[in-house]
Amino acid sequence: MSDLLLSETRGAVRWLTINRPEAMNQVTWELFPHMIDAIAAAQADPAVRVIVLTGAGEKFFCGGGDLASDEARSLRGLAPDWLNHPITRLFAAVEACAVPIVARVNGHALAPGLSLLSMVDLAVATDRAMFGIPEAKVGLANTLGLAYLQRLVPRRKLLELMLTAEPVNAAEALELGLVNYVVPPAELDAKLDWLVRRLIDKSPEATRRGKLAFKAMQDMTLPQALAYGNAAVGNILLTEDFRTGIRAFHERRVVDWPARKTEP
Repeated sequence: MSDLLLSETRGAVRWLTINRPEAMNQVTWELFPHMIDAIAAAQADPAVRVIVLTGAGEKFFCGGGDLASDEARSLRGLAPDWLNHPITRLFAAVEACAVPIVARVNGHALAPGLSLLSMVDLAVATDRAMFGIPEAKVGLANTLGLAYLQRLVPRRKLLELMLTAEPVNAAEALELGLVNYVVPPAELDAKLDWLVRRLIDKSPEATRRGKLAFKAMQDMTLPQALAYGNAAVGNILLTEDFRTGIRAFHERRVVDWPARKTEP
């Protein structure tokens, strides 16, 4: 793993930390392949139940992208590279990942930082964080992040964020659905731990299948989603996790879930 992205396993949780605090934890083209590999590795590890994504330091979750690199590409006439921007490959890796991903928003989430926040499943943020799409200030538009942001933020509010390039505070981000919880900085890790523990003690198989079904059904028509859901729940009833869980329910005891299996 590169120094740009730190990977650490804490019990059943794989922590991924963007490690550029001296540069506001801005993402670079070189960082994205490391993020892709780290998510794939966590997905393949049967011991990993949750992925936590955060930034180093206390000021920035991710303060944007490396504008110097983008400027250099533009001056060299390399704009077509954006058709294959590595963040789109990161999004594909996230879509294929059945392990829940939780953002620990330790500071500001701006520009591509807001895109990273929008791609994850759940988020806990410090009340000092600001959230925004400031690209219009430098002649850019966050067209890649919009793919996720349109699923989270009401239409007119998202247009306001994008067209005015003005940020919102953590309380507003909570109202807009960008994060699940907002707490003071001193309480951030305790709230994150509270949320993660409530993911880890549930069925690994049901969690993974439920997340993938959610992803698959979000773009379907209602009849398609109902048909998919009917087939999916039938398959879940055949899992060892269901049999284990229902026995524990009848016996009124804590469930000892089977170990998560790797994909074939």
